[in-house]
Amino acid sequence: MPDQNTYPTVDPIKSGVAGRCPRCGEGKLFDGFLKVAPRCSACGLDYSFADSGDGPAAFVILIIGF
Repeated sequence: MPDQNTYPTVDPIKSGVAGRCPRCGEGKLFDGFLKVAPRCSACGLDYSFADSGDGPAAFVILIIGF
């Protein structure tokens, strides 16, 4: 069953840089510096589909290392 709610078109680059929800562009994507929130506070999108693993930590180490 498709989602019955309609959401505005969100620019993925802007929402990613701002740390906002990829579906609605409003809710926060992160709970802390490296911790992904369990779901969007605005639209309720469950973020469990996007397991980041060690990606954020490796990215921070790469930046700090140079």
